[in-house]
Amino acid sequence: MKNKKWLILIIIGIILILSALSLQIYNYYVDERAGKESKEVVEKIHKELKETSENKETIKIDGNEYIGIIEIPKLKLELPVMSDWSYKKMKISPGLYYGDINTNDLVICAHSYKNLFRYIKDLNKEDLLIYTDMNGEKYLYQVEVIEILSPEDIKEMIESEFDLTLFTCTDDNQDRVTVRFNKVTK
Repeated sequence: MKNKKWLILIIIGIILILSALSLQIYNYYVDERAGKESKEVVEKIHKELKETSENKETIKIDGNEYIGIIEIPKLKLELPVMSDWSYKKMKISPGLYYGDINTNDLVICAHSYKNLFRYIKDLNKEDLLIYTDMNGEKYLYQVEVIEILSPEDIKEMIESEFDLTLFTCTDDNQDRVTVRFNKVTK
């Protein structure tokens, strides 16, 4: 009887370990796919910007609309930004959460994948970000503040004195790493 209990516990332990391993493999796959898809979209946007001179606010690629590209040199990131967000869409790229580039209240969110926003927490004051709109116009920003907000702090997220905000989940998925930027004037 005692041996059966141990055998059941060992089997349960093995099942739990295999489940955790499967989850890790799945998360790695989704992260890699997001990085690959974002890179492909950026290439398509750059090609479209070179081929056309018409003014536009968005470019449609593979059924999704994009409003710009963000580059973060320190993190070696170049990512497209969708015109809206959903959990499903964020498996491809960051998305517009709130605001507009022209009203200086742009808020962009993304999953905390290593190929998306995982390392924005490693930025420092005055690190740079370049935002390119769909007309090819570039805007330069620098980090002002990095803070942690609760998921319920929606008003604090969108109503700030900063021109651009990036956010993603903390490592434990309980809060939001929030990086605030202001435009660099030339």
